[in-house]
Amino acid sequence: MPTIDYTSRDFSTIMEALKIHIQTKFSATWKDFYASQMGMAWMELCAYIFDVLSFYLDVQANESYLPTARDRESILNIGKMVGYQLRPPTSASVTVLCSISGAQGVDVIAQAGTQVTTGTGVVFEFLTDQRIPTGQLSANLTVAEGVTQNDTFVSDGATFQRLQLTLANVINGSITVTVNGVEWTQVDSLVYGDETSQVYALDYDVDNFGYVSFGNGTFGLIPPIGSTIAVAYRIGGGLQGNINVGEINQTVQGYLDGTLPAQFATVTVYNADRGSGGLEQETADYARYWIPRWIRTNGRAVTEEDFDTLGTAFTDPTLGSFAAVKAKLKQEVPELNTIELYTWARDSVGDLVAASAALKAALFAYFMNNGPDAVRVVCTDVEVLDGDVVYIDVDSTVKVDSAYAAAAVSSAVTSALDELFSSSLTLPGQDLRLSHIYDAIQGVDGVTYATITSVTASYKLTPTLGTAVGVIAQWTGTFAQLPLASSVRFETTGGQVVTDDGDGNLTGDVNPTGVNTVNYETAAYNVTFAAIPVAGEIVTAELRYVLDYQRGELEDTANGTESRFMDAVAYPPVVENTFALTDGTQVAVDDGSGNLTGDVDPTGNNVVNYSTGAYDVTFTLPPAASAEIRSTYRQKLLTPSEDIPITKYQWAEKGIFSVTTE
Repeated sequence: MPTIDYTSRDFSTIMEALKIHIQTKFSATWKDFYASQMGMAWMELCAYIFDVLSFYLDVQANESYLPTARDRESILNIGKMVGYQLRPPTSASVTVLCSISGAQGVDVIAQAGTQVTTGTGVVFEFLTDQRIPTGQLSANLTVAEGVTQNDTFVSDGATFQRLQLTLANVINGSITVTVNGVEWTQVDSLVYGDETSQVYALDYDVDNFGYVSFGNGTFGLIPPIGSTIAVAYRIGGGLQGNINVGEINQTVQGYLDGTLPAQFATVTVYNADRGSGGLEQETADYARYWIPRWIRTNGRAVTEEDFDTLGTAFTDPTLGSFAAVKAKLKQEVPELNTIELYTWARDSVGDLVAASAALKAALFAYFMNNGPDAVRVVCTDVEVLDGDVVYIDVDSTVKVDSAYAAAAVSSAVTSALDELFSSSLTLPGQDLRLSHIYDAIQGVDGVTYATITSVTASYKLTPTLGTAVGVIAQWTGTFAQLPLASSVRFETTGGQVVTDDGDGNLTGDVNPTGVNTVNYETAAYNVTFAAIPVAGEIVTAELRYVLDYQRGELEDTANGTESRFMDAVAYPPVVENTFALTDGTQVAVDDGSGNLTGDVDPTGNNVVNYSTGAYDVTFTLPPAASAEIRSTYRQKLLTPSEDIPITKYQWAEKGIFSVTTE
């Protein structure tokens, strides 16, 4: 039998195979292989058809397996086979202050369905009747983003009826289905129903249209022929609902409880909190990451990964979803059975922020449930906490191919890095790999090669600098944290904004005769506002300071005669006043100026270079033979050559990307 090369299926190899076949099969009759002949045209046509068919076969094979599937519909269908549904958009909720001008003798009710709208047109609804109690002037109530819709269908009595809802972007968890006025129950799959079960299943297509499916009389009841099927649901969702403070500020009509004829009161609605819980639809990349983990949970939270998966998949119909949940075993006496759940949400532009207290409380209740639908082992407790955000700045230099425009390549590199930080390669608790950054940059068309000059990890703080007295425009001081990342901002409640240009110079609403600088190394700042802030205005800053990480390694092994040890630590740069070298008995300690003191020979150099990590130490006595010489220090997370370590309560988020082209 001839050997079949299954990889030789492109146009040129198919043409060669056809020539060989014809020369073998019809050697006496077909000898003309000139390109202008009709026979060659037929061969080329066959090769083209086989090439196209091969392409589609390859695509179909790829789309049949989760690791290689790229089409959202393929991943959607693979998920359905194992009971995993890609999350559609989820809606945000927000606590609003509802107030009236005068106390009433009865409750003032904001009715379900009452809508309030932001200035940008985002609609929120009261999902239930909510009350300002008798005698009170205000109450904190909850509204959820989205608009209620109602669809009506008539059952045809067929088995496995599947009804498409009229509008797309159905908000997860918002559907209610009634048959002839009787509410039916949603199940994950109709196989969980029997011949008496009034149940339905819900799924979504690639365009986020919802479909309601009923049983066949064995797996769930069939709605009787001619019966009215009413479906109520909300549409909307996404990041747009994560509004900022003050975006809702309007009046609605509330009615006085129990009054006939109905009496009303004007209710002012204002959001003193920001919205939380809104997310865009789940991406194919995230689904590819989470589907195998979902299968492994089997609906139970036992391992840390189980808590990660179930927590991230958790959605409250009113409060929305988390951007991510990361579990960490506390491992502290007497709480060895406690799981800490670190959580993150997103704001209206997709940046990471803390989730609302209500959403965190809902997650706590979900895991601490000991009744039906419990998911955790009963002897395990959970705590729901805010996770930390680590901002990653990347400075890079790229060589641009002469056939490409430098500006376009620079923009594409920034977009590629944005995509990296929104992918499953940078989830909470995952170290930031330098190789992933190089892959993202060098995968851009037009990049010949790239060099990463620095990667910086930092935390963000927003300290209050003080209250203006109305006579001073200049503000000076030193931030408590250092060194600073090059991203400092000053702001007054009166609207003046001053920003750092990346080189330590402050621009914006500044008086040009002032100094207007910030020193990244010392954290000292000097800013003179263009106008003197009015008395009572609050002056705040927004800054990011470079993080550090505890390190330590075996540097050498003593031979019993040498006292001097010279080398460099594995992870520079070193934070000042943190380096120490020891043989287990003698200790050399950094004094904060690069000099090493303690058990050292004063005639030696006894120094450490913070930038390179190089050290030169001469101990007082030669360490014993075979004694291990070990270092301890903190690495400043500002490096061009090392991965950035991320702990389980941290999430690497995009910071400032600087791209220099050559």
